[in-house]
Amino acid sequence: MKEVSYHESVLVKEVLSEVGAPLNKTKIIDATLGTGGHSLVLLEAGAEVLGIEADKVMLEIAKKRLEKFPQRWVYGNFRNIAQIARENGFEKVGAVLFDLGATNLQLTGPARGFSFTNPEAKLDMRFDPESQGVTGADLLNGLRKDQLEELFSQVLDFSAARWVAKKVVVERAVKPVVTVGDFLEVCRSLRSKPRLNPATLPFLALRMAVNCELENLVEALPGAFAILGKNGKLLVITFHSKEREIIRNFSKGFRGPIKPSEEEIRQNPRSRSAKLFVLKKG
Repeated sequence: MKEVSYHESVLVKEVLSEVGAPLNKTKIIDATLGTGGHSLVLLEAGAEVLGIEADKVMLEIAKKRLEKFPQRWVYGNFRNIAQIARENGFEKVGAVLFDLGATNLQLTGPARGFSFTNPEAKLDMRFDPESQGVTGADLLNGLRKDQLEELFSQVLDFSAARWVAKKVVVERAVKPVVTVGDFLEVCRSLRSKPRLNPATLPFLALRMAVNCELENLVEALPGAFAILGKNGKLLVITFHSKEREIIRNFSKGFRGPIKPSEEEIRQNPRSRSAKLFVLKKG
């Protein structure tokens, strides 16, 4: 039987410290279940966990990984966290955790166009193809130049965003941008930091737009805070400045950033950009 690989969750020790492990049946919502890494350590520390995941593939992996725990694993989007919590009896919880962005399995998998390694893959980028209609290719081929500039400026500085938008418009006039390879070619001459693929940030911006990641976070934070009990904590692991801007705009009371240790960064280089912010409810 083929061994299943799991996403390596970041800042696990720091999350456990913040929620006060060991936990005595404290109710915690893992709003970004992924493959279950954070939920696993919370359950082992004694918590009761409700996990929410919008990607059915990731959800099935998590269910298998956590099958010995009789918990609640829900297919849904965290923007509806308050409703999901009510439906599952998880109100007045001890903590809500968001680990934002995509999992390693999503980013490296060949099927949905997240990875550079399969140029022939369709530029899909949807976390949940069943409920989401618009793909990355749809946005690149359908948006106006000014709309593309706005999309890419969420991650790139405006001059770079304008360059990519213009290049997309020029290229799609010749043929539609439909595959990973098509978009890699668009981004090939974009200036970038040393050792960083020039397509990395444009791909990130497109993925964030396809999945409404920033909009969903804006909508989710009030609902998540509302379902915290007294002294409950809202924990948010961010990987990007726009995510941090959103949480700071929601509340100036967030404490952080709490950063990964040098040891964790050596073992998991992806954790380098992770920052944990914590907001305690009085």
